[in-house]
Amino acid sequence: MKHLLLIALLGCGASPRGDGLVDGSPHGSGDGGGSGSNSGSYSVYAHSDTVLYVVDVQSKALNKIGPFNAPSNDVITDLAVAPDNTIYVISNTAIYTADPNDGHVTKLGSLSACGSKGVALTTTPDGKLWTGDFMGTLCQIDTTQSPPVVLAPISMTSNMALSGDFVAVADGTVFGTAYKKSDAAGQGTQNNNLLVKVDIPTGAVTMIGSTGFPKLFGVAFAAGQVFGFTHDGTGHVVTIDPASGVGTLFGTFMDPQTNAGISFAGAGVSSLVPIIE
Repeated sequence: MKHLLLIALLGCGASPRGDGLVDGSPHGSGDGGGSGSNSGSYSVYAHSDTVLYVVDVQSKALNKIGPFNAPSNDVITDLAVAPDNTIYVISNTAIYTADPNDGHVTKLGSLSACGSKGVALTTTPDGKLWTGDFMGTLCQIDTTQSPPVVLAPISMTSNMALSGDFVAVADGTVFGTAYKKSDAAGQGTQNNNLLVKVDIPTGAVTMIGSTGFPKLFGVAFAAGQVFGFTHDGTGHVVTIDPASGVGTLFGTFMDPQTNAGISFAGAGVSSLVPIIE
């Protein structure tokens, strides 16, 4: 893999903006492949409660794809990208696919709760889809059935719970942003998230280190680094060293309509993305 891993397709009629956003829709199905000479291209997606974006790491631009337009204004809590480039998204009550060209969602079925509230979603390299709640419960979502079915829950070890998201990479490693449940009133996620590895499907947790950033509700991977997306209204996106867990500010992204920082609800990248280029 040469240089950086992501292409936001700025050449497809998109023009850069001073606020860090880029207008124009990407050709989502064409840049997340992973086969042939361009196997280094894996789109990193991020989203707010209602809008899907794609990130250009090289130019530090956020490309707005479009609104989810979920039925009954359903709030989308996280996103995952399968090895075949299918984008799955979940709310507290349903599972959908999202269109990479305009963002609209298609409902696959109702989603029974995995624990108390589903906040995290990832695929693994074998194509399995996993979700996690805010209190340390993990579940596989069996997408081979129609509608998809939530399988038996697994508990994360070491008194840990996901603060917002986890992401798998090609060698099977699963990184997550987490907090210790013993922290009073969830202050671990309010103040400072931890980077961990999660062994799926046992739930065993390996602590890596403190990121120094709060409310990392979205997690992706690119260029040998974990990317964390904040939900604290700052619009901050951070890179996280997968060896130490230390976070570094990558960029700040503002909503041009409100001039407020985007509160990211989730993020994801194909689980075929390599851990080392």
